[in-house]
Amino acid sequence: MEDAAFQNEAPAFTVPSKKSPKRFIYLVIGIVVIVLIFVLYSRFFLSSSNEKTNEITPTPTIAEKITNTPTPTPEVTEKPTPTEKPTPTEAPAVDPVDTETGLDRSNLTIEIQNGSGVEGAAGKVSDYLESLGYTISTIGNADNFDYTGITISVQSASSDYGDLLKSDLEEKYTVSGTSSDLSATASTEALVIVGR
Repeated sequence: MEDAAFQNEAPAFTVPSKKSPKRFIYLVIGIVVIVLIFVLYSRFFLSSSNEKTNEITPTPTIAEKITNTPTPTPEVTEKPTPTEKPTPTEAPAVDPVDTETGLDRSNLTIEIQNGSGVEGAAGKVSDYLESLGYTISTIGNADNFDYTGITISVQSASSDYGDLLKSDLEEKYTVSGTSSDLSATASTEALVIVGR
């Protein structure tokens, strides 16, 4: 009998129920969302509060003294009558003919070379000589940048212009040497090398 009673009784152990995997997924997603909210909050809101804020300090203002000085009232004037536009006057052209020698500076073609290494040095000399009436054919660099002062070379056929060119340049620059040995086959009648 004991065996029969033992057989009628339900087993004493219970099988654990299977938990749904959806609960676990929702739990993980919830934790991730909370962590993201915390990170975003600390990044944007806490970092902006840590920045230095500009303190506004009031500056004292000086109150104007009230005086009994009357303020001037604007006068009513008639509208000005329009006048003709003035015509611009041209600057008088420099006479390229030298008064002492009678030589016409515009008949001499000059090549200017920069022998100083200073950018724009030849351009300045060119502008100066053009203002006197000389004809500048080319501007370039010399074979080296070791020149001192201004060196003038003219063709022997244009040797009369050598002294005039030298005297014109000496008004503004230091001329270190002149010669009349420029090749007759040179493309210009004079060569000016600008040194330091």
